[in-house]
Amino acid sequence: MINRYTELLDTFDKTPIEDWGFYFHDNAERIDTLIKFYEAYNKRIMNAQAKRIHEIKKSIVRITGDNRWSDIEGLELIYHVFEPSLYIRGSFTSAAEDPLGTFNIHILTPTVQAWNHYEDQLLSHYTAQEPLIAGNKTILQVATIPGLQEEQVLKALQEVYLFVSSLTLKNFLHPLTSH
Repeated sequence: MINRYTELLDTFDKTPIEDWGFYFHDNAERIDTLIKFYEAYNKRIMNAQAKRIHEIKKSIVRITGDNRWSDIEGLELIYHVFEPSLYIRGSFTSAAEDPLGTFNIHILTPTVQAWNHYEDQLLSHYTAQEPLIAGNKTILQVATIPGLQEEQVLKALQEVYLFVSSLTLKNFLHPLTSH
């Protein structure tokens, strides 16, 4: 059955949209069923991810002693109280058979100025990936961890939190100590 759906999707890619009118008309009920299957599949993934993000949030708040972590819509863990503005983001990417396939940790700066402020320290510490620049935002992937490895996820989040906090603390304390 899955092969037939794959063939259908391949056919969609090769056929102009205006040629699909009769097919949609004749198969509306079956298409609706396929959409419902996809929605149920997607809901299962989102629910599993939201539940795990909530658990990770509770654990990382306890580990760091900082309750300013948030879980936006339950699908993304975020910490963003740094100046200049910088976000630590964590989220899952599902695999075909596992809603928690991998947990990805990114550092995001929303402005070019913020990226310029942190760039040297971040790139010398996180050397595995090149940053992605999207408009004014810069995104640096710092960790990809198997989603079921909660201890590794928490250790990585704590490490990123401590490292970025140290950059911010150094920057904050420097003007106070130089006279």
